[in-house]
Amino acid sequence: MTATLRTHPARLSELNPAAPGADQCRVCARSTPAGIPVCFCCRVVAEQLGLPLVPLVAQVEYRVGDRIHHRLRAYKDDPVLDVRAQCRGHLVDDLSRWMAVCGRLLDQRIGAWSVVTTVPSSCRPGPAPAELLVDGVPALASRHLRLLVRGPGSLAHLGADRTAFTLAPGVDRAGLAGLAVLVFDDTTTTGAAAQSAAATLRLAGAQVVGALAIGRALTPDRPLHAVGT
Repeated sequence: MTATLRTHPARLSELNPAAPGADQCRVCARSTPAGIPVCFCCRVVAEQLGLPLVPLVAQVEYRVGDRIHHRLRAYKDDPVLDVRAQCRGHLVDDLSRWMAVCGRLLDQRIGAWSVVTTVPSSCRPGPAPAELLVDGVPALASRHLRLLVRGPGSLAHLGADRTAFTLAPGVDRAGLAGLAVLVFDDTTTTGAAAQSAAATLRLAGAQVVGALAIGRALTPDRPLHAVGT
């Protein structure tokens, strides 16, 4: 059975709907077995960081190999520059529409935020892919600050690290105390990178209200609830 992609969720619960008869993870809102408040991935990441996690919202969930996955991968890795630019345009347009319709619902789920910052790339030189997407969306670009760079720690698929990121040169710790920050990444699976970035900022004094990703990859045993592009 093919899932129908809905462009804009009409209710807050549709941002990350639970499967029938299941509960939702209190962090990422993925379906969990009844009576289980936090999913396996979020439990592992919280233990690794030694911190409570921030809420994470995904614009759309996808499976490896589907249209959303191909678009996200082509934006970052296609050898043809025009293809990367075209995919970036699609992602920016979809995210702009999503923010226009769901921005208030996002605030209800994670809280009001004043600044958005992106998860730095693990290996790419120059601006991170997530950063270029944020700069194309007016509702995000006007509040975008570059607060993080890669740190000495390492990340893995299900491996979070407080030292994976560090404050960018010139960022004043004293100024972070008054910031309500939204962490943005282009894709997520377990939340390890976004939560590691959030941990760095929180330990430096910022108030991180939550994380937003365009796409969240699902494992084969997870039900698909597509709510984005």
